[in-house]
Amino acid sequence: MKQVYLKFPHDEWGVVCCFDFDVDEEYDVMYEQIRSFGMTQRNIEKALAILSNYNTGMCVSNNTLKMSAIYISKTTSPSEWWDSLIHELAHAVVSIIDHYDVPYYSEDAAYLSGFLMRQFVSKVGEPCR
Repeated sequence: MKQVYLKFPHDEWGVVCCFDFDVDEEYDVMYEQIRSFGMTQRNIEKALAILSNYNTGMCVSNNTLKMSAIYISKTTSPSEWWDSLIHELAHAVVSIIDHYDVPYYSEDAAYLSGFLMRQFVSKVGEPCR
C-alpha cells in the first residue's frame, strides 16, 4: 500500500491518502487503520468489501484525532482514479470545514480543496511523470 500524508501548516488536521493496495493481502493492516478512526467492526468489514472492488473509495474522519483517511481502490483507468480521489478529498474537506465551522460556500473552503489537491499532485502526480 502506498500512503501520502497531507498536512496543514500548523498541524490543525492531517489527511492520509492510501492507494495501490490489495485488500486481501493487507486486510489486517487496513482493518486496524480504519478501526483507529472509531468505526465499528461491522462498518469496517463493509468498507473493506467495497474497497475490494474497482472504482471505489472511502473517506473516514475523526474530529478528536483531527485526521481523515482516504482510501482509493484499484481503478479501470487513470481518469477513474483521479475522479475517486477528488470525490474522497471533497468528503475530507467537508469534515474539516464542519469541524472548524467554516461556511461551506466560502473562499476558505474552496482554498482548502485546492490546498489539499496541490499537495497530493506535488507528492504523487508530478513524480510520476
